[in-house]
Amino acid sequence: MTHQVALIVGSAINQEITPEVLRVVAAAGVDIDWHRTDVVGPDHESARRQLEEAAASVENLGIALKTRLLTPAGGPPETTANMNVLLRRRLELYAGVRAVRSLPGVSTRFPDLDLIIVRENSEGIYKGLEHEIVPGVVESIKVVTQAGSERIARFAFDTARYLKRKKVTVVHKANIMKLSDGLFLQTARDVSADYPELAFGEVIVDAACMQLVLDPYRFDVMLMGNLYGDVLSSLCNGVTGGISSSLGIDIGDHTRVYEAIHGDAPELVGLGVANPLPLLTPAVDLLHFLEEDAAADRIHNAIETVTEAGVYLTADLGGTATTAEMTDAIIGAFD
Repeated sequence: MTHQVALIVGSAINQEITPEVLRVVAAAGVDIDWHRTDVVGPDHESARRQLEEAAASVENLGIALKTRLLTPAGGPPETTANMNVLLRRRLELYAGVRAVRSLPGVSTRFPDLDLIIVRENSEGIYKGLEHEIVPGVVESIKVVTQAGSERIARFAFDTARYLKRKKVTVVHKANIMKLSDGLFLQTARDVSADYPELAFGEVIVDAACMQLVLDPYRFDVMLMGNLYGDVLSSLCNGVTGGISSSLGIDIGDHTRVYEAIHGDAPELVGLGVANPLPLLTPAVDLLHFLEEDAAADRIHNAIETVTEAGVYLTADLGGTATTAEMTDAIIGAFD
């Protein structure tokens, strides 16, 4: 069976990593017709046109693999919005799922960690509603709605139920933002009553950061708003050993985008030594969604074999291998 999947590729290092990841997927025996759109415009106007082409492709096919998109510099703030955020808004990808998993062989204090962050993608500060009231005074508006809060809360609880998880913890700052975060928190409490088999917890965002660093095993599924989801996802990448453990899935009512959360490494462009795992890891989960479980497991097991062996790893993982050499090692480890 040939699968039809949109492929969205950003500029710089993403151009070098993408062919290697596609090589692994093909070697695993999966036949995918990749509908590729490059979002590499040197200015915001051209990049926005390319982004619209990419969005149309995702709408048509319903599923995509995406690198991180780099936002062109220059111009006034209203014309340089983050390209990744723009795509989520354009496709109404309201749910961001970040899987936090320790990778064997990668140095971390917390082996065998496996937790999930569910991030509300469409509201909060990331609405981008900012304006200057008077010179030197800027106002940024945080938007929280009951409908949006309920939608993401039900998504988090449904995800926990589907994955047979045990607990959902909502992260908030309702002690300070009593109306906005208060609404998000109360809505999560109300939704939790419909899922009696799942334990429910609450934690203030600063306490959550401390607890994640000290003992992340206490968490299972974590539900939070847009800004907190962005910050805590990066914190968790550090807890699990870096960008190799990152995995993002942005989900709407009819579309799913599996994405690399990282992809900014200008100092590595042209050297052929970038780590392919930030894009390969979400590609594995994409294969599971396509019901190519055998191939997904082959790649997952091969990644663990290579990282545990510690021989063919890129520099950020403590090795000296090139991108191609690490890719070859992963393919060579297929059982």
